[in-house]
Amino acid sequence: MSLCKMVEFFYALIPWKPWRGLLIRLHVENCPRCQAGLASREAVGSLLVQERGVDIGRPLWAGVESALREDSGRERMRGRAVQPPAMRSWGWAVATAFLFVLIAGFLLLKDFRPERAASTAAVPARFELEYVLVGGQPANTVVYQPQGSDMIIVWAGKSP
Repeated sequence: MSLCKMVEFFYALIPWKPWRGLLIRLHVENCPRCQAGLASREAVGSLLVQERGVDIGRPLWAGVESALREDSGRERMRGRAVQPPAMRSWGWAVATAFLFVLIAGFLLLKDFRPERAASTAAVPARFELEYVLVGGQPANTVVYQPQGSDMIIVWAGKSP
């Protein structure tokens, strides 16, 4: 695949303006093969309508401006009554999707949390320690259970 074909492929593949601008600056502006496929300034200029080329009584842009001023108020009011703005409908769609994901996540994660009743039922009601030996000798022990926890910590040390 030639470099020109590859540039055309990536230009069509990624419709991001900065990316396309980079491709045009780096390749198309410097490649004589790609420039041969572009239209000349004269050909493009003939497609455009110039104000001096239009023969009307008053200047073109003054007429366009006055027509826009007359119709702008009526069009805005009519457009608002017919349909809601596009951003408002997108906002509702995004909010609904977010709420759906939030509820689904809550319901799914709720099933994965361990139940408190099941974990307390597995622990015996009372912990007893008969004796502890360290190196074959009786040892001093400290038993500690943090409040509200099922964990029991036993510390043993040699007797003096």
